[in-house]
Amino acid sequence: MSHPTRRPRHARLALSVSVAGACLATLLAGPSAGAATVPTSSAVRTATSTALPAASYSYTAADLRIRTKLTARATTTAFGRGFSGSVRDAETGRLIWRSRGDTGRMPASTTKLVTAVDALSVYGPDHRFTTTVRQGSTPDSVVLVGSGDPSLSSANLASLALDTAAALSASGVTSVALWADDYRFARATLATGWKTSNVPTDVRLVRALVVDGRNVNDTTMDAAKVFAAKLEAAGLPVRSVGRARVPAGTAVLASVQGQPLDQIVRRMLLISDNDYAEALHRLVGIATGYGSTWTGARKAQVAALAAQGFTLPYDQLFDGSGISRRDRLTANQLSGLLTTVLEPGRADLAVMTSGGALPVSGRTGTLAARYKRFTTTPSKCAAGQVTAKTGTLGDVVALSGWTTGADGRVKTFAFLVNGRWATKTLMQRVDALAATVTGCY
Repeated sequence: MSHPTRRPRHARLALSVSVAGACLATLLAGPSAGAATVPTSSAVRTATSTALPAASYSYTAADLRIRTKLTARATTTAFGRGFSGSVRDAETGRLIWRSRGDTGRMPASTTKLVTAVDALSVYGPDHRFTTTVRQGSTPDSVVLVGSGDPSLSSANLASLALDTAAALSASGVTSVALWADDYRFARATLATGWKTSNVPTDVRLVRALVVDGRNVNDTTMDAAKVFAAKLEAAGLPVRSVGRARVPAGTAVLASVQGQPLDQIVRRMLLISDNDYAEALHRLVGIATGYGSTWTGARKAQVAALAAQGFTLPYDQLFDGSGISRRDRLTANQLSGLLTTVLEPGRADLAVMTSGGALPVSGRTGTLAARYKRFTTTPSKCAAGQVTAKTGTLGDVVALSGWTTGADGRVKTFAFLVNGRWATKTLMQRVDALAATVTGCY
C-alpha cells in the first residue's frame, strides 16, 4: 500500500478508516530530522540526537511500563465497551500501545485538532480576516460585508463606523440605509448529526457576520444593529437596517482586520469554542475552492489533511467542532495527527505547541484545576506535564495530546470513551490514563 508524503524526512501516519470501523493506519517510513521533547511549559524544542526510523525504534523501559499499566487500567469495568486508546513515540510515530485504536468513535471536541491543523496550514498563522463597509446601490446606502471573521468585535465596528461616517460626510451624505451582507457563507442550517437542541446552547447557526461572539439567533442582524448604533454615535443617522448582497463593483468605504489566525485558533482550542471552530471550518472550504456549504467544508477538510500527508474518508467528519453525532475519528488517527503537529520546523503550527493554545493539565483552559482535572489521586502527579485537547458530549469523554515520558521521550496519546455518561469521575479516570503515560502513576 502506498501513501502520500509531504516531508520524506519525517515519519507519517496515513489516516484511513471507515465510519463502520477503519483499517489500521500505516506509517510512512522515513527518518525524522530530530527528537521533539516537551517540558512542562509545553514549548517544543529539537534534540541534537539523530532520530531513528519507526521500523528500527526500540521500545524503552518506560514504553513497556506504559503498555503494561494501560492494559491493566483501561478496563471494560472502568470505561465500558466504547473505549479506544493509542500511544505513540512522537519522534518516530511508532505505536507503543493501543486498544481498539482503529475503531471509529465520536471524538467530540478533539475534532478541533483537525480544524486547527487545517486552518493554520491553509491560511498561515498570521492571516487576518477583513470586514468591510462598501457603498450600497445608492449614494446614501452602505453595506456591512461579513468575512466570516469569528473575532469581529464591537471595537472593530466602532472603527468602521468612524471611517464610514468620515467618508460619507465628505460627500454630503447626512443619513444612510444600512444593509448587512453575510452571503460569504451558505445559508445557515444544522450540520448532519447536530440536534436541534444544540442550537444555540452549544453552537450558533453559522453565519459570516457575528460581533463579540454574541449568542443570538441571527448574528448577522445583531451585528448590523450594533454597527448602526456605532454609526449613530459617529454622527451618521441610520434610517433603516436590512439584509442584502453588496452590489458588484461598489467602492470600499472602510475596512478592519480581526485578530491573527493563531490567536483565533488559540481561543478555539483553549476554551473549546464551537463557534470559532465552525467559522474556520467554512473558511477553509472557501480558501481551498470547495465553497462554504457543509458539503464543501467537508471536502476541504479531507483535502487539507491530504496536503499534510493523511487520507481521511469523506464520510468520517461532518463539522469542525465535533458536536455532530455522526463524526468519527480513531485513537490511532488522533495520536498520529499529533506527531505531525510536533514535527520540528512546523512554524505554521507553532501556536499549538508553544503558543499556549492547548490546555495544560491542572493549569489552563478546559484542563484547569477549577474543572477538577488532574487534581485528584492518581492524576495530580501529572499536573503541568500534559498538553491536550479535551472532548465532551453527554456520552463522550475524550483526551488527546502529548507528554514527556519517564524516558525523556515525548509520547502522543488519544483516549476516546463513547457510550458512558460524561461524569467528572469518568473524566478523572481518563486523566489517570494520561498520568500513566507520563510515568508518574
